[in-house]
Amino acid sequence: MLPTVEPEPSVRALPLTLQPFVDTPNPRGLGAQTFKVGGTPSWAQDPEYYTCACGADLEYLCQVPEGMEFAVHPGQPEQPYSVGADTYGLFLGNEVYLLACPSHCDPAAVWPVNQN
Repeated sequence: MLPTVEPEPSVRALPLTLQPFVDTPNPRGLGAQTFKVGGTPSWAQDPEYYTCACGADLEYLCQVPEGMEFAVHPGQPEQPYSVGADTYGLFLGNEVYLLACPSHCDPAAVWPVNQN
């Protein structure tokens, strides 16, 4: 399945600005608990490991921290229990990690991991 070209009707796409930073693991070996691409994952529970259908071990790509709010288009209904009327909480407020195939065997060779 390839990504859709249709815009998301509720959640607003915002510019993503990546800035370099040193993700120094803490004494438990966990990285910073923030939205980040690369670095060291800040596993909320035990680390999880998966294998791609091609046989390669999936590698940590990025993470979305727990409780992160996402901007919505004006006029969308308010999400119950959200922080604000103009944001939605996704992933049930859990931390989400994306693991990807280092062999790039397929553009969709990405596996989401949800932890709380």
